[in-house]
Amino acid sequence: MTSITDTMQHDHVLIDGYAERAAAAAETSAWPDLEREGGEFLRRLRRHIEMEEGVLFPAFEERTGMVQAGPSAQMRMEHTQMQPILEQMQAAISAHDGAGYRRASQALFEILLPHNQKEEQMMYPMLDQAVGDQASALLAQVRAMAI
Repeated sequence: MTSITDTMQHDHVLIDGYAERAAAAAETSAWPDLEREGGEFLRRLRRHIEMEEGVLFPAFEERTGMVQAGPSAQMRMEHTQMQPILEQMQAAISAHDGAGYRRASQALFEILLPHNQKEEQMMYPMLDQAVGDQASALLAQVRAMAI
């Protein structure tokens, strides 16, 4: 059985690849590449957040009772902090503004890198432990949402 940790870490790696390619495109003003890679990065990151907030975090909270002050509440708060930056990145892509995209991307990654570390080192392992035999069913729901 594949774990939630493995599945979601793998998604982080895929999303990071799009981010790297988008950053390179923004640096060289390769607008079609930025539109494709940056757009895909934003779409996949938003979908990843939906998987967590729509499926995984509620299951964790149900099993543990940790809602208001638990780790999933912290992850949601950080997701909320990311939203205006994601909008800035989308606007920069639409405007062919490589410098604006790079600035917004840098701001995003100041939040996203430690966020992903907390998920990979704490949240996902706690999820695997908390949901136990429900992991396969939850992963099926997550995969159904995948791109």
